[in-house]
Amino acid sequence: MDLPAVARLPHEHKTREVAYAYPRAMRVVLAVLVLWRWCGVWLVSALVVLATDPPVTPPLLARLVAVSIALPWLVEYALRYPFRARVSGDGEVLGLELRFFRLEIPRELLSGATPWRVPLPGPGVHLITRRGTPLRERVEVGCPRCWAEEHRLPLVAAEDWACRGTLAFSEARAARPPVRWYHYGVKFFLFGLVPTALLFQLHQHIAYGSLWGEYYQRGWAAYLRTWCVYYGTVVTYLMLLAGVLRSAMEWLLWLAAQLAPLSAPRIRLRAEQALTMLYYGGVLILLALRFAGCG
Repeated sequence: MDLPAVARLPHEHKTREVAYAYPRAMRVVLAVLVLWRWCGVWLVSALVVLATDPPVTPPLLARLVAVSIALPWLVEYALRYPFRARVSGDGEVLGLELRFFRLEIPRELLSGATPWRVPLPGPGVHLITRRGTPLRERVEVGCPRCWAEEHRLPLVAAEDWACRGTLAFSEARAARPPVRWYHYGVKFFLFGLVPTALLFQLHQHIAYGSLWGEYYQRGWAAYLRTWCVYYGTVVTYLMLLAGVLRSAMEWLLWLAAQLAPLSAPRIRLRAEQALTMLYYGGVLILLALRFAGCG
């Protein structure tokens, strides 16, 4: 939509708050990539569990993960990068500073913001003009209500049934503690040492007669290569398990927020606790079944 009062200016003063501002077509592309990743997690996990003749070997697993999960994630990241914006709302102008230009939207042109009904590729808002039409830019933010309040934009159609549920879902998700890189390190790479050590030891005893059997017969290089294959495979399995649990939980929480928006924070808290128990407890139970001869 062309609005003469929306100025595209070179970078000027510093701004606040990171968001993503992209056109409608790009939002559709990014949503498809997110769904591709989620479907890829479920598809690869199903193949790992169900494919037995032939089984999913580590090289095949690496290719499946690369095509079904890693590739769409990398494409999504590359497409998002140019649309990352910092938002400033001081004075009578709402500013969106992107990589190569800055949008300055006079507040007198805006009647408010409408939250997205479906939080894909994440929660966000449409900026609505006085004429009742949305601006070209779709703004993705973590918590639409908080963002709109901070920038003094009334939420339009926020009482719509789907919007109300999505707002509750977004607020509950934004309220959880941030996930840092070292959380993933502990969850996958550190915790992955436990099942890897047990399964590697079992393999060594079965294939070579003792824990150091492969080292005595084939040397350090072969021994370490086998360890790396086991470790990489186990970490990949853990990521697939976490992806299946997380994607299923997020969809269920979004549906629950549609039905009971006021209970969304409490439901998410319980769901996050259950997810942690399912992840760590499930892995340990599967290991116990494997060593008991039931897996």
